[in-house]
Amino acid sequence: MIFVMLIGFIVLIFLGVPITFATGIAAAVYLISGADIPPMVVCQRMYTSSASFAMLAVPLFMIAGELMNKAGITKSLVRLSTALIGHIRGSLAHVTILASALFAGMSGSSVAAASSVGGMMIPAMEEEGYDPGFSAAVTCCAATMGPIIPPSIAFIIYSSITGDSVGKLFLGGIVPGILMAVCLMAIAYIVSVKKKYPVHEKAGWNERGRALTGSFGALLMPVIIMGGILSGIFTSTEAGAVGLVYGILYGLSSKSMKLKDIPSIIYNGALTSSAVMFIIATSQALSWILTIGRMPQLLVNFMTGLTDNKTVIILIVLLVLLIMGCFLVDAAMITIMTPLFIPIVKSYGIDPIQFGVVMVMMTTTGGITPPVGSLLFVASGTAKVPIMKTARAMIPFAAALLFAMLLCACFPQIVTFLPGFM
Repeated sequence: MIFVMLIGFIVLIFLGVPITFATGIAAAVYLISGADIPPMVVCQRMYTSSASFAMLAVPLFMIAGELMNKAGITKSLVRLSTALIGHIRGSLAHVTILASALFAGMSGSSVAAASSVGGMMIPAMEEEGYDPGFSAAVTCCAATMGPIIPPSIAFIIYSSITGDSVGKLFLGGIVPGILMAVCLMAIAYIVSVKKKYPVHEKAGWNERGRALTGSFGALLMPVIIMGGILSGIFTSTEAGAVGLVYGILYGLSSKSMKLKDIPSIIYNGALTSSAVMFIIATSQALSWILTIGRMPQLLVNFMTGLTDNKTVIILIVLLVLLIMGCFLVDAAMITIMTPLFIPIVKSYGIDPIQFGVVMVMMTTTGGITPPVGSLLFVASGTAKVPIMKTARAMIPFAAALLFAMLLCACFPQIVTFLPGFM
Protein backbone atom coordinates (compact mmCIF):
# COMPACT_ATOMS: atom_id res chain seq x y z
CA MET A 1 0.00 0.00 0.00
CA ILE A 2 2.93 2.32 0.72
CA PHE A 3 4.26 1.55 -2.75
CA VAL A 4 0.88 2.33 -4.35
CA MET A 5 0.72 5.60 -2.41
CA LEU A 6 4.20 6.70 -3.51
CA ILE A 7 3.52 5.79 -7.16
CA GLY A 8 0.28 7.78 -7.01
CA PHE A 9 2.16 10.73 -5.52
CA ILE A 10 4.81 10.68 -8.27
CA VAL A 11 2.19 10.38 -11.02
CA LEU A 12 0.24 13.36 -9.63
CA ILE A 13 3.41 15.48 -9.51
CA PHE A 14 4.22 14.68 -13.16
CA LEU A 15 0.63 15.49 -14.15
CA GLY A 16 1.12 18.97 -12.74
CA VAL A 17 -1.19 18.65 -9.74
CA PRO A 18 -0.28 21.31 -7.12
CA ILE A 19 1.94 19.83 -4.43
CA THR A 20 -0.59 20.58 -1.68
CA PHE A 21 -3.24 18.43 -3.32
CA ALA A 22 -0.79 15.78 -4.57
CA THR A 23 0.35 15.01 -1.02
CA GLY A 24 -3.24 15.01 0.31
CA ILE A 25 -4.54 12.78 -2.47
CA ALA A 26 -1.61 10.38 -2.03
CA ALA A 27 -2.50 10.02 1.65
CA ALA A 28 -6.14 9.40 0.67
CA VAL A 29 -5.01 6.70 -1.81
CA TYR A 30 -3.36 4.86 1.08
CA LEU A 31 -6.56 5.01 3.11
CA ILE A 32 -8.87 3.74 0.36
CA SER A 33 -6.50 0.93 -0.64
CA GLY A 34 -7.32 -1.05 2.48
CA ALA A 35 -5.36 0.57 5.30
CA ASP A 36 -6.67 -0.10 8.78
CA ILE A 37 -6.55 3.58 9.75
CA PRO A 38 -9.66 5.71 10.36
CA PRO A 39 -9.67 8.72 7.99
CA MET A 40 -10.34 10.99 10.97
CA VAL A 41 -6.90 10.13 12.36
CA VAL A 42 -5.23 11.51 9.23
CA CYS A 43 -7.34 14.67 9.47
CA GLN A 44 -6.26 15.07 13.08
CA ARG A 45 -2.59 14.71 12.07
CA MET A 46 -3.08 17.45 9.47
CA TYR A 47 -4.68 19.73 12.03
CA THR A 48 -2.24 19.20 14.90
CA SER A 49 0.80 19.67 12.63
CA SER A 50 -0.27 23.20 11.74
CA ALA A 51 -2.12 24.24 14.90
CA SER A 52 0.89 24.15 17.22
CA PHE A 53 2.38 27.11 19.07
CA ALA A 54 5.71 26.67 17.24
CA MET A 55 4.07 26.87 13.80
CA LEU A 56 2.40 30.16 14.73
CA ALA A 57 5.80 31.70 14.01
CA VAL A 58 5.30 31.07 10.27
CA PRO A 59 2.45 33.57 9.67
CA LEU A 60 3.95 36.02 12.17
CA PHE A 61 7.30 36.18 10.35
CA MET A 62 5.60 36.31 6.95
CA ILE A 63 3.41 39.24 7.96
CA ALA A 64 6.44 40.94 9.56
CA GLY A 65 8.26 40.56 6.22
CA GLU A 66 5.28 42.11 4.40
CA LEU A 67 5.32 45.03 6.82
CA MET A 68 9.05 45.65 6.44
CA ASN A 69 8.75 45.51 2.66
CA LYS A 70 5.87 48.01 2.66
CA ALA A 71 7.89 50.25 4.96
CA GLY A 72 10.50 50.75 2.23
CA ILE A 73 13.05 48.44 3.77
CA THR A 74 14.19 47.08 0.40
CA LYS A 75 15.06 50.52 -0.94
CA SER A 76 17.23 51.38 2.08
CA LEU A 77 19.02 48.00 1.90
CA VAL A 78 19.75 48.47 -1.81
CA ARG A 79 21.10 51.97 -1.10
CA LEU A 80 23.38 50.60 1.65
CA SER A 81 24.59 47.74 -0.56
CA THR A 82 25.33 50.14 -3.41
CA ALA A 83 27.33 52.42 -1.13
CA LEU A 84 29.39 49.48 0.20
CA ILE A 85 30.15 47.44 -2.94
CA GLY A 86 28.88 49.51 -5.87
CA HIS A 87 32.44 50.05 -7.14
CA ILE A 88 33.07 46.36 -7.98
CA ARG A 89 32.79 45.19 -11.61
CA GLY A 90 29.20 44.03 -12.17
CA SER A 91 28.19 46.23 -9.27
CA LEU A 92 24.41 45.80 -9.56
CA ALA A 93 24.73 42.01 -9.48
CA HIS A 94 26.76 42.26 -6.26
CA VAL A 95 24.24 44.75 -4.84
CA THR A 96 21.45 42.25 -5.60
CA ILE A 97 23.30 39.49 -3.72
CA LEU A 98 24.16 41.64 -0.69
CA ALA A 99 20.68 43.19 -0.53
CA SER A 100 19.14 39.69 -0.66
CA ALA A 101 21.40 38.59 2.20
CA LEU A 102 20.39 41.60 4.30
CA PHE A 103 16.72 41.13 3.42
CA ALA A 104 17.01 37.47 4.45
CA GLY A 105 17.81 38.67 7.97
CA MET A 106 14.32 40.14 8.19
CA SER A 107 11.88 38.05 6.16
CA GLY A 108 13.10 34.42 6.41
CA SER A 109 11.44 33.71 3.05
CA SER A 110 13.18 33.12 -0.27
CA VAL A 111 10.15 34.04 -2.39
CA ALA A 112 9.78 37.35 -0.52
CA ALA A 113 13.44 38.15 -1.20
CA ALA A 114 13.14 37.27 -4.90
CA SER A 115 10.02 39.37 -5.46
CA SER A 116 11.09 42.33 -3.32
CA VAL A 117 14.76 42.71 -4.25
CA GLY A 118 14.19 41.45 -7.79
CA GLY A 119 11.40 43.95 -8.36
CA MET A 120 13.91 46.76 -7.82
CA MET A 121 17.18 45.34 -9.12
CA ILE A 122 16.17 43.46 -12.29
CA PRO A 123 14.84 46.61 -14.08
CA ALA A 124 17.91 48.56 -12.85
CA MET A 125 20.29 45.90 -14.21
CA GLU A 126 18.53 45.74 -17.58
CA GLU A 127 18.67 49.54 -17.84
CA GLU A 128 22.48 49.40 -17.50
CA GLY A 129 22.82 46.74 -20.19
CA TYR A 130 22.92 43.51 -18.17
CA ASP A 131 21.58 40.44 -19.94
CA PRO A 132 17.97 39.79 -18.72
CA GLY A 133 18.69 36.08 -18.21
CA PHE A 134 21.74 36.93 -16.09
CA SER A 135 19.71 39.44 -14.04
CA ALA A 136 16.99 36.87 -13.34
CA ALA A 137 19.58 34.16 -12.53
CA VAL A 138 21.40 36.36 -10.00
CA THR A 139 18.10 37.31 -8.35
CA CYS A 140 16.67 33.80 -7.94
CA CYS A 141 19.98 32.29 -6.75
CA ALA A 142 20.58 35.12 -4.28
CA ALA A 143 17.08 34.60 -2.88
CA THR A 144 18.05 31.09 -1.71
CA MET A 145 19.83 32.73 1.23
CA GLY A 146 16.40 33.77 2.60
CA PRO A 147 15.76 30.57 4.62
CA ILE A 148 19.44 30.16 5.62
CA ILE A 149 20.32 33.53 7.18
CA PRO A 150 18.22 33.90 10.36
CA PRO A 151 15.41 34.32 11.11
CA SER A 152 14.27 31.37 9.01
CA ILE A 153 10.80 29.90 8.55
CA ALA A 154 12.35 26.67 7.22
CA PHE A 155 14.40 26.21 10.40
CA ILE A 156 11.26 26.71 12.49
CA ILE A 157 9.48 23.96 10.53
CA TYR A 158 12.49 21.63 10.92
CA SER A 159 12.70 22.38 14.65
CA SER A 160 9.00 21.68 15.17
CA ILE A 161 9.54 18.18 13.73
CA THR A 162 12.84 17.25 15.40
CA GLY A 163 12.64 19.26 18.64
CA ASP A 164 16.09 20.77 18.09
CA SER A 165 16.88 24.28 19.31
CA VAL A 166 15.68 27.01 16.94
CA GLY A 167 18.37 29.33 18.34
CA LYS A 168 21.13 26.85 17.43
CA LEU A 169 19.68 26.38 13.96
CA PHE A 170 19.55 30.16 13.49
CA LEU A 171 23.19 30.48 14.59
CA GLY A 172 24.16 27.51 12.42
CA GLY A 173 22.80 29.27 9.32
CA ILE A 174 24.87 32.45 9.67
CA VAL A 175 28.25 31.21 8.36
CA PRO A 176 26.75 29.04 5.56
CA GLY A 177 24.63 32.03 4.49
CA ILE A 178 27.74 34.23 4.28
CA LEU A 179 29.56 31.44 2.41
CA MET A 180 26.71 31.28 -0.13
CA ALA A 181 26.90 35.05 -0.66
CA VAL A 182 30.69 34.94 -1.20
CA CYS A 183 30.41 32.08 -3.70
CA LEU A 184 27.66 33.86 -5.64
CA MET A 185 29.64 37.12 -5.71
CA ALA A 186 32.71 35.30 -7.03
CA ILE A 187 30.71 33.88 -9.94
CA ALA A 188 29.00 37.24 -10.56
CA TYR A 189 32.41 38.94 -10.72
CA ILE A 190 33.86 36.38 -13.16
CA VAL A 191 30.84 36.65 -15.49
CA SER A 192 30.79 40.46 -15.22
CA VAL A 193 34.46 40.76 -16.15
CA LYS A 194 33.96 38.41 -19.09
CA LYS A 195 30.93 40.33 -20.39
CA LYS A 196 32.31 43.76 -19.39
CA TYR A 197 29.33 44.78 -17.30
CA PRO A 198 29.49 48.36 -15.92
CA VAL A 199 31.03 49.50 -12.67
CA HIS A 200 29.99 52.49 -10.55
CA GLU A 201 32.16 55.10 -8.93
CA LYS A 202 33.32 54.24 -5.43
CA ALA A 203 31.16 55.85 -2.74
CA GLY A 204 32.78 58.13 -0.20
CA TRP A 205 32.71 57.51 3.54
CA ASN A 206 30.13 60.28 4.03
CA GLU A 207 27.77 58.62 1.57
CA ARG A 208 28.32 55.24 3.21
CA GLY A 209 27.61 56.76 6.61
CA ARG A 210 24.35 58.28 5.38
CA ALA A 211 23.32 54.97 3.81
CA LEU A 212 24.09 53.11 7.05
CA THR A 213 22.18 55.67 9.12
CA GLY A 214 19.20 55.44 6.76
CA SER A 215 19.03 51.66 7.07
CA PHE A 216 19.89 51.46 10.79
CA GLY A 217 16.28 50.93 11.83
CA ALA A 218 15.89 48.07 9.37
CA LEU A 219 19.17 46.39 10.39
CA LEU A 220 18.11 46.57 14.02
CA MET A 221 15.24 44.13 13.48
CA PRO A 222 17.33 40.92 13.08
CA VAL A 223 19.53 42.03 15.99
CA ILE A 224 16.47 42.33 18.26
CA ILE A 225 15.07 38.98 17.08
CA MET A 226 18.32 37.01 17.40
CA GLY A 227 19.29 38.74 20.64
CA GLY A 228 15.91 37.98 22.20
CA ILE A 229 15.94 34.31 21.18
CA LEU A 230 19.56 33.61 22.17
CA SER A 231 19.24 35.43 25.50
CA GLY A 232 16.06 33.53 26.33
CA ILE A 233 13.90 36.66 26.56
CA PHE A 234 11.40 35.18 24.11
CA THR A 235 10.83 32.06 22.00
CA SER A 236 11.00 31.93 18.20
CA THR A 237 7.21 32.23 18.01
CA GLU A 238 7.21 35.25 20.31
CA ALA A 239 10.09 36.64 18.20
CA GLY A 240 7.73 36.58 15.21
CA ALA A 241 5.24 38.68 17.16
CA VAL A 242 8.02 41.07 18.22
CA GLY A 243 9.12 41.38 14.58
CA LEU A 244 5.54 42.07 13.51
CA VAL A 245 5.10 44.84 16.08
CA TYR A 246 8.52 46.27 15.20
CA GLY A 247 7.56 46.28 11.53
CA ILE A 248 4.41 48.29 12.28
CA LEU A 249 6.30 50.78 14.46
CA TYR A 250 9.10 51.13 11.91
CA GLY A 251 6.70 51.69 9.03
CA LEU A 252 4.62 54.26 10.91
CA SER A 253 7.64 56.13 12.32
CA SER A 254 9.33 56.34 8.90
CA LYS A 255 6.02 57.62 7.45
CA SER A 256 6.28 55.12 4.60
CA MET A 257 3.19 53.33 5.84
CA LYS A 258 -0.17 54.50 7.17
CA LEU A 259 -2.57 52.87 9.62
CA LYS A 260 -5.03 52.19 6.81
CA ASP A 261 -2.37 50.09 5.03
CA ILE A 262 -2.03 47.60 7.89
CA PRO A 263 -5.23 45.52 7.23
CA SER A 264 -4.28 44.87 3.58
CA ILE A 265 -0.71 43.95 4.60
CA ILE A 266 -1.98 41.46 7.18
CA TYR A 267 -4.45 40.08 4.62
CA ASN A 268 -1.69 39.49 2.03
CA GLY A 269 0.53 37.91 4.67
CA ALA A 270 -2.32 35.66 5.78
CA LEU A 271 -2.94 34.47 2.21
CA THR A 272 0.72 33.54 1.75
CA SER A 273 0.84 31.88 5.17
CA SER A 274 -2.29 29.83 4.54
CA ALA A 275 -0.76 28.34 1.39
CA VAL A 276 2.42 27.35 3.27
CA MET A 277 0.49 25.97 6.25
CA PHE A 278 -1.76 23.90 3.99
CA ILE A 279 1.31 22.38 2.33
CA ILE A 280 2.73 21.57 5.78
CA ALA A 281 -0.55 20.00 6.92
CA THR A 282 -0.98 17.65 3.92
CA SER A 283 2.76 16.83 3.85
CA GLN A 284 2.64 15.95 7.54
CA ALA A 285 -0.20 13.50 6.87
CA LEU A 286 1.84 11.82 4.13
CA SER A 287 4.94 11.79 6.33
CA TRP A 288 3.02 10.22 9.23
CA ILE A 289 1.75 7.42 6.97
CA LEU A 290 5.30 6.75 5.74
CA THR A 291 6.50 6.64 9.34
CA ILE A 292 3.89 4.14 10.54
CA GLY A 293 4.66 2.12 7.41
CA ARG A 294 8.20 1.72 8.83
CA MET A 295 9.84 3.58 5.96
CA PRO A 296 12.45 5.20 8.27
CA GLN A 297 13.57 1.78 9.52
CA LEU A 298 13.79 0.45 5.96
CA LEU A 299 15.89 3.46 4.92
CA VAL A 300 18.22 3.04 7.91
CA ASN A 301 18.77 -0.63 7.09
CA PHE A 302 19.36 0.16 3.42
CA MET A 303 21.78 3.04 4.11
CA THR A 304 23.79 1.16 6.74
CA GLY A 305 24.28 -1.61 4.20
CA LEU A 306 25.85 0.84 1.75
CA THR A 307 28.59 2.50 3.83
CA ASP A 308 29.65 3.38 7.36
CA ASN A 309 31.08 6.80 6.34
CA LYS A 310 28.79 9.56 7.59
CA THR A 311 30.08 12.09 5.04
CA VAL A 312 29.12 9.72 2.21
CA ILE A 313 25.71 9.20 3.82
CA ILE A 314 24.97 12.91 4.06
CA LEU A 315 26.05 13.34 0.41
CA ILE A 316 23.66 10.55 -0.64
CA VAL A 317 20.85 12.26 1.29
CA LEU A 318 21.68 15.56 -0.43
CA LEU A 319 21.54 13.86 -3.83
CA VAL A 320 18.08 12.50 -3.02
CA LEU A 321 16.95 15.96 -1.90
CA LEU A 322 18.40 17.54 -5.05
CA ILE A 323 16.33 15.22 -7.24
CA MET A 324 13.19 15.72 -5.16
CA GLY A 325 13.72 19.47 -5.19
CA CYS A 326 12.89 19.46 -8.90
CA PHE A 327 9.33 18.49 -8.01
CA LEU A 328 8.62 19.55 -4.40
CA VAL A 329 8.61 22.93 -2.66
CA ASP A 330 10.91 23.35 0.35
CA ALA A 331 8.17 23.28 3.02
CA ALA A 332 6.82 19.96 1.69
CA MET A 333 10.29 18.42 1.43
CA ILE A 334 11.26 19.39 4.96
CA THR A 335 7.99 18.08 6.37
CA ILE A 336 8.03 14.79 4.45
CA MET A 337 11.72 13.93 4.44
CA THR A 338 12.86 15.03 7.91
CA PRO A 339 11.08 12.20 9.79
CA LEU A 340 12.53 9.72 7.28
CA PHE A 341 16.13 10.94 7.42
CA ILE A 342 16.46 11.83 11.13
CA PRO A 343 16.78 8.15 12.23
CA ILE A 344 19.61 7.76 9.69
CA VAL A 345 21.29 10.93 10.94
CA LYS A 346 21.13 9.72 14.56
CA SER A 347 22.36 6.23 13.72
CA TYR A 348 25.48 7.68 12.09
CA GLY A 349 26.13 10.25 14.80
CA ILE A 350 25.64 13.22 12.46
CA ASP A 351 24.94 16.49 14.27
CA PRO A 352 21.20 17.23 13.73
CA ILE A 353 21.97 20.98 13.63
CA GLN A 354 24.47 20.47 10.82
CA PHE A 355 22.05 18.19 8.99
CA GLY A 356 19.16 20.63 9.43
CA VAL A 357 21.13 23.54 7.98
CA VAL A 358 22.50 21.53 5.05
CA MET A 359 19.07 20.03 4.38
CA VAL A 360 17.43 23.47 4.27
CA MET A 361 20.23 24.68 1.96
CA MET A 362 19.44 21.86 -0.46
CA THR A 363 15.65 22.11 -0.24
CA THR A 364 15.86 25.86 -0.86
CA THR A 365 18.01 25.22 -3.92
CA GLY A 366 15.05 23.24 -5.23
CA GLY A 367 13.36 26.62 -5.67
CA ILE A 368 15.67 27.41 -8.60
CA THR A 369 15.33 24.08 -10.42
CA PRO A 370 12.66 23.43 -13.07
CA PRO A 371 9.91 22.34 -13.39
CA VAL A 372 8.59 23.44 -9.96
CA GLY A 373 11.13 26.17 -9.08
CA SER A 374 9.12 28.97 -7.52
CA LEU A 375 12.12 31.34 -7.41
CA LEU A 376 12.83 30.60 -11.06
CA PHE A 377 9.27 31.58 -12.00
CA VAL A 378 9.30 34.76 -9.89
CA ALA A 379 12.63 36.02 -11.26
CA SER A 380 11.84 35.07 -14.87
CA GLY A 381 8.44 36.72 -14.63
CA THR A 382 9.95 39.92 -13.26
CA ALA A 383 12.63 39.98 -15.98
CA LYS A 384 10.10 38.92 -18.65
CA VAL A 385 12.38 36.21 -20.03
CA PRO A 386 11.70 32.52 -20.82
CA ILE A 387 12.27 30.06 -17.97
CA MET A 388 14.94 28.13 -19.89
CA LYS A 389 16.96 31.29 -20.63
CA THR A 390 17.13 32.01 -16.90
CA ALA A 391 17.94 28.34 -16.21
CA ARG A 392 20.91 28.41 -18.62
CA ALA A 393 22.30 31.62 -17.12
CA MET A 394 21.81 30.15 -13.66
CA ILE A 395 24.09 27.10 -14.13
CA PRO A 396 27.34 28.67 -12.77
CA PHE A 397 25.45 30.22 -9.82
CA ALA A 398 23.77 26.89 -9.02
CA ALA A 399 27.21 25.25 -9.10
CA ALA A 400 28.45 27.86 -6.61
CA LEU A 401 25.54 27.09 -4.27
CA LEU A 402 26.22 23.34 -4.53
CA PHE A 403 29.90 23.99 -3.74
CA ALA A 404 28.90 25.89 -0.58
CA MET A 405 26.61 23.01 0.42
CA LEU A 406 29.32 20.42 -0.12
CA LEU A 407 31.70 22.40 2.12
CA CYS A 408 29.06 22.51 4.88
CA ALA A 409 28.36 18.79 4.46
CA CYS A 410 32.02 17.73 4.51
CA PHE A 411 33.18 20.16 7.21
CA PRO A 412 30.56 20.23 10.03
CA GLN A 413 32.49 22.95 11.90
CA ILE A 414 31.30 25.51 9.34
CA VAL A 415 27.77 25.00 10.69
CA THR A 416 28.41 23.98 14.29
CA PHE A 417 31.06 26.61 15.12
CA LEU A 418 28.64 29.33 16.30
CA PRO A 419 26.01 27.03 17.91
CA GLY A 420 28.85 25.52 19.92
CA PHE A 421 29.04 28.72 21.96
CA MET A 422 25.45 28.32 23.22
